[in-house]
Amino acid sequence: MSTQISLENFEEIYSKTYNNILKYIILHCNNLDDVNDIIQETYMEFYKKMKKSKKFELEDEQSFIIGISKNILKKYYRSKYKDKNNIVNFENEDVQIESNIDIELQFITKENVSYIWKTLKNKDIKIAKIFYLYYGLDMKITDIAKEMNLTESTTKNYIYRTIRELKNSLKKESDENARQQNI
Repeated sequence: MSTQISLENFEEIYSKTYNNILKYIILHCNNLDDVNDIIQETYMEFYKKMKKSKKFELEDEQSFIIGISKNILKKYYRSKYKDKNNIVNFENEDVQIESNIDIELQFITKENVSYIWKTLKNKDIKIAKIFYLYYGLDMKITDIAKEMNLTESTTKNYIYRTIRELKNSLKKESDENARQQNI
């Protein structure tokens, strides 16, 4: 495919490929806090490559962008672990995962979302990825299991066990807060 370079072309490719590229990065990322940075760098690099040539020819944009994201993932973690003194604290309180998550709670406050996100980051990366793919990207359990080389049963167990743990810990926390307010 040969296209005249324009912002519209980029936006069209971006919307067509974003979900699959995001899934790829989530599955191959060592820390879910890094996902947004890596996806942003990936698309910035793709845009630079598009702008570099007068005509940009691609047969399969998605494969090309996945190749870019592979290189960025390698570079990102290589530089991150090379300079251990310069590791950034990835505590991001403004993570927006609440829009697609329905944990069957009566209400979800910003504090609860922050608590859920922190709890997920402290769990095994596999569980955090499954949870993010299921609730953040609305992937089906069968698709997640297939992508992560797990059984559907194992994937379901991770999701439902994590939900149960989150409900119990949020309930305990709200009970403690209620007791403290009554004192």
